[in-house]
Amino acid sequence: MQTKRSQFYQRFLNNKFAVFLIDIVLVLLAILLFSKITWVFTPVANFLSIVAPPFILAGILFYMLNPVVNWFHRRGMNRLWAIGLVFLLLIGILALAITRVVPPIESQVRSFISAAPSYWDQFVKWATDLNNQQNLFSDKQLNQFATEIQNWVTKRGSTILSGTLSSLSSIISTVGTVVVTLGTAPIVLFFMLKEGNKFTPMILHLIPTKQRQSFGEMLHEMNLKIGSYVQGQLTVALAVGIIYMLGYSIIGLRYGLIFGMLAAPLNLIPYFGSALALVPALIMGAIQGPKMVIAVVIVFFIEWLLETQLISPFVMGSKLEMHPITIVVVLLTAGSMFGLLGVILGIPGFAVIKIIAVRLFKWYQQVSGLYPSDPPTSNLPANAQEKADEPK
Repeated sequence: MQTKRSQFYQRFLNNKFAVFLIDIVLVLLAILLFSKITWVFTPVANFLSIVAPPFILAGILFYMLNPVVNWFHRRGMNRLWAIGLVFLLLIGILALAITRVVPPIESQVRSFISAAPSYWDQFVKWATDLNNQQNLFSDKQLNQFATEIQNWVTKRGSTILSGTLSSLSSIISTVGTVVVTLGTAPIVLFFMLKEGNKFTPMILHLIPTKQRQSFGEMLHEMNLKIGSYVQGQLTVALAVGIIYMLGYSIIGLRYGLIFGMLAAPLNLIPYFGSALALVPALIMGAIQGPKMVIAVVIVFFIEWLLETQLISPFVMGSKLEMHPITIVVVLLTAGSMFGLLGVILGIPGFAVIKIIAVRLFKWYQQVSGLYPSDPPTSNLPANAQEKADEPK
């Protein structure tokens, strides 16, 4: 009996790998249990859906404005006065943008909406001529394709009409969320700028004393990574939008302000954003003529050179240190799960998860004893290592 107990102890209780597997099973059981009682977390999810938007907007503005506030504060200005001056500057920039930039953009939007049917007819004529020259599709296939599009539009229209009331309530809810977000975000931003340095000590006060240093380092690293990403991406996106708006206006592209303004938020999507922003400009250039297509490509090439060789290296600062394949996988996964918001926030979210995972792995290295501090330099036997080191 004692021998059986000793074997059980050696195989399971005193086996680190077995204990690790048991821990994994317990974690999976806990996840399964929480998945069965999701109704408990529904009020929490509803609460976060109301509170999260203003805090997210305030957090983004905090990372953009906090360096400016710190710059004024380091030069002897009272922090409250510095925050007030930054708010006044922000209000002035917004007022200038509304009075100088919004009216021409609004004019172009109205013109584009009124001219959209004629542009569609031109596009259909161009596609038909191209098909007649290249014989890509038969007339039967084109008619079938047109019929399918017409049926889809008709079905979509009936769906929209049948869901008018629900859509109206959804629109009202969305408008209410936007109003609440824009109304409360400045208040949250003010207190974040005023007392942001107290947040980390308050969190660390809740952490056990032995883990405070490591947890504080993790929070500091997360803050640096997220701050660098938010500041860099937004600054680069703003610069890209301005370059495109100026470039398209210089070459005379129709609705160039709209396409340039569209390029700014699309540039927040790594790798794919610039290509997506180029598509509508190329279509409009094709409608205006071959020379305009060449001009649009030249503007894109100039913007690409300025962004990759000057703006991004100067602005981005510390990088997220991710492999391009990792970024692509994160974009595809986050976009599939959470849509456009996942595409934009997936990269910084993955950076935070990566920091936490690395910290947990380092902690596991220390407590498990499975990773000695001086690992062997080679898995080869000693005599084989000596033979390999002999000069040939």
